[in-house]
Amino acid sequence: MKTKVLHLLSSNSYSGAENVVCHIIDMFKDEIDMAYCSPIGTIKESLDEKNIDYLPLEKVSYIELKKVISSYKPDIIHAHDIRASVIAAQFSKKVPIISHLHGKFEEMTKLSVKSILYRLCIYRFRHIFAVSQSIIKDYYFSHTLAKKGSVLYNVVNEQALIELVKNEPKYNFDFIFLGRFSYPKNPKRLIKIIAMIVKRMPNATFVLIGSGNLLEETKLLAKELNVYKNITFTGYVKNPYPYLKSSKVMLMTSRTEGTPMCVLEAMLFGIPVISTAIDGIKEIIDHGSNGYYFYTDDEIVNQAIQLINNEELRKTKSIEVYKKGKVINNMESYRDKLFKIYRNNFFLNNEIKR
Repeated sequence: MKTKVLHLLSSNSYSGAENVVCHIIDMFKDEIDMAYCSPIGTIKESLDEKNIDYLPLEKVSYIELKKVISSYKPDIIHAHDIRASVIAAQFSKKVPIISHLHGKFEEMTKLSVKSILYRLCIYRFRHIFAVSQSIIKDYYFSHTLAKKGSVLYNVVNEQALIELVKNEPKYNFDFIFLGRFSYPKNPKRLIKIIAMIVKRMPNATFVLIGSGNLLEETKLLAKELNVYKNITFTGYVKNPYPYLKSSKVMLMTSRTEGTPMCVLEAMLFGIPVISTAIDGIKEIIDHGSNGYYFYTDDEIVNQAIQLINNEELRKTKSIEVYKKGKVINNMESYRDKLFKIYRNNFFLNNEIKR
């Protein structure tokens, strides 16, 4: 009988962490039975398309999760965010819990309700994965997390990306942004940078892909700064990769990041990334070699314009970016690390039950 893993998330739409979970389910589809469990929402459409078993919740709560556990009877719960991890921890005496931290949050770096709640649950987790070193290092109770945790950098399946751009429309954009329009991504700063670029390059084109609670405010700012005509806002797109492949440079203005999937995807298309100088970015980009990160808007703008205007430089960087992308996106190593934790906890749990 196959091991059964329940992937638990508190989000109900498809983005970076959700993408990672789908990758994990796909890579183990022939060996481990896995189901995706989250509040019901637009995520259902994405999971249906990928033929992933979906166990919807009204909300992430003790009562709702208890029903799913009683029905699905998982051998392991793999919880993919802080809220999901804290709720799952209540069942740790019955099922091994793996907590997976996909992003870095300001509340976790200081004494807060969120950091304390997670700290109280750490002893109940069999293992904790973090997608960047900084998530562990900057957590307020980092010494406790470090004892249970390890870094598991995200990876992207290159072959799957190639399939997703086959027979799709081709576009032509200078710059692309791919992500949620939310506070951590700082989309208003992105628009201000775009305005600075357009002032020097009036015909520059941008495609901004994603949805979020700041989307309408971001559009309004683009109109106020007279750059709306330069921007294509797509909203949520099921398959953003034809846009990504058709762009020259990726722009990021995040306040914080783990290991952003969009950057890994850009690398495998040979697209240089120019970002704010933040934690997770610094761990995967070698500044000046296979990408750039800066502290000031002026630096970002200057480098962006240089890359667009200097085709030879862009081609050189594209080669370096792709090489680094191949090294980072080691699917076999990623799978082995996960499988080891799954296997050890499955057998340990069965020993305890005996």
